[in-house]
Amino acid sequence: MHSSKEEQIGITIYETTLTVQQNTLSVFQVIIQTPEQKVSLVRYPFDFVEFHQKIRFHYPKVKISFPTLHNPSQQRVNKRRSIQHLLFPFSRKSNAEKLQKYLERCFRHPIVSISSILRDFTRVQRDEDVVLMAQLTDTTSTLTANRSTDRLVIPPKLNKQMPPLPATMDDFNLIKVLGKGCMGKVLLVRSKRDDTLYALKAIQKKWVMKQKEFAHTRAERDILVGLRSQSFVVHLHHVFQTPSTLFFLLDYHPGGDIATQLSLISKFTPERTRFYAAEIVQGLNVLHSHGIIYRDLKPENVLIQRDGHIVLTDFGLSKIFTAADVDQEDGMPYTQTFCGTAEYLAPEVLLGEPYTFVVDFWSLGTLLFEMLAGITPFWAETHMDMYRRVIEDPLEFPPSFDQDTCSLLSGLLKKEACMRLGWGHDGIEYIKAHPYFERIDWDLVAKRQLEPPFVPVIKDEQDCSHFDDVFTSMPVRISQDSKEQDGVQLILDPFVSFDYDSLLIEFQQNNKPRLRKRHGTSMAAEHIDDDRANKKRQLRKRDGKLNPSMTSTLNNSVCSALTVENHQQVLLIQPTL
Repeated sequence: MHSSKEEQIGITIYETTLTVQQNTLSVFQVIIQTPEQKVSLVRYPFDFVEFHQKIRFHYPKVKISFPTLHNPSQQRVNKRRSIQHLLFPFSRKSNAEKLQKYLERCFRHPIVSISSILRDFTRVQRDEDVVLMAQLTDTTSTLTANRSTDRLVIPPKLNKQMPPLPATMDDFNLIKVLGKGCMGKVLLVRSKRDDTLYALKAIQKKWVMKQKEFAHTRAERDILVGLRSQSFVVHLHHVFQTPSTLFFLLDYHPGGDIATQLSLISKFTPERTRFYAAEIVQGLNVLHSHGIIYRDLKPENVLIQRDGHIVLTDFGLSKIFTAADVDQEDGMPYTQTFCGTAEYLAPEVLLGEPYTFVVDFWSLGTLLFEMLAGITPFWAETHMDMYRRVIEDPLEFPPSFDQDTCSLLSGLLKKEACMRLGWGHDGIEYIKAHPYFERIDWDLVAKRQLEPPFVPVIKDEQDCSHFDDVFTSMPVRISQDSKEQDGVQLILDPFVSFDYDSLLIEFQQNNKPRLRKRHGTSMAAEHIDDDRANKKRQLRKRDGKLNPSMTSTLNNSVCSALTVENHQQVLLIQPTL
């Protein structure tokens, strides 16, 4: 007798043949019975092949092999049976038996069994598919030659607190376009699972590869995964994909962004500006303390939440500093890539010099100036004139700016990076201590308890009035390449490891008790496998050669390893709490 606590799944597959233009094709009737229902499905060989390719694509580490199927046309040609076949009629398994065994392994696998891929494959799709409500009888199964009554028993452990299935596009209704860029668009979607609104960022893979933006896209994914529990950073729920498109499922914030607000009222009050500046500083502190340089702070990337607080978004230009980036003289990490948005680029970026975290403080000063004056401090008609002004022109203030505001902006907009307010280790603390923020309680800021001076008016749940109507009036669709990739391309797809689901990863870890426990929190530590751990040990040996200031920082931090740009090993620094 089966235990009443065990979920029973019965799988039976029958094979019939269909002759089309002198070719004999297999047709499989798949019967799946659970305690709740019984379904009869019609599936063709190519359905099983496509299903297996999706499993290999989304879960490359799953080791479920696909059986070799016999061609019924060839079997018809050879009607003569050998003596061996007559004596041992069951020595060669039929296609139905092989596929039945294959599906059983899929249902037993801790990851595949809860995947949306298996769920979609075993649900009603065609007109021939039928659902019959039924209850399994609690009887002992008998294994026969055709395995028609075989019962697959799933252990009770897998029945408890099953996490949500991995996301697919079928799980969402598209509502509005919230934004659009060269690499894709952001849409407002509603989940069919929990009826919640989300922002879905769709990125075209073809564009990423053509523009050589794979490393930046991977870094954005890893940053969102690593900072998913942090405040002031947009929260990531899922990363999933189709053969042509990569999707990031993010929190939806109906207040729009600072850029849209500025387009409506030109400039903010000093109180509102100070509030945004304080929360942006706190957000930059989160990024920098994890070894991340933002490089794209601008009004469009500061989202306003329903309660008036802000979060930073779009980390497509961000970089996670590596140990190799650390200068041995001053202990600061540097990079030299020219990237960012024209109005907010620091002088050292324009000059092609190595730069560090303080480029974000230049952008902060530029944004702060814009929120108060309605225009950036070095604005010009063309980018070249703007770049020239940033490098050469002195900083000038409108008469309405008070002394503390001018002092803060003068510090943030120093043309010499090493003289800029915020330079050095823990430099952000000097920004917080500036008289401009004298009335700011930073403990309240960190706890998101500072009262926002502006709370957006949201008429209803789907109110998109705080977004640019140029985008919200666009047709709501996601273009997909009609040409699907073949199996080889799927396996070699560089995006194969992009998928992310925190609950699925947690479930996988809980069902691998023999894994060594990893202490502390880290950026995507759950993705580190054994060979990366070996590289991590080598990296730690190399860290010992860093100068004393950087070594001290690393000794007081929880460090982990992660592979990103150019397959370099990355130091991800999280201060010890």
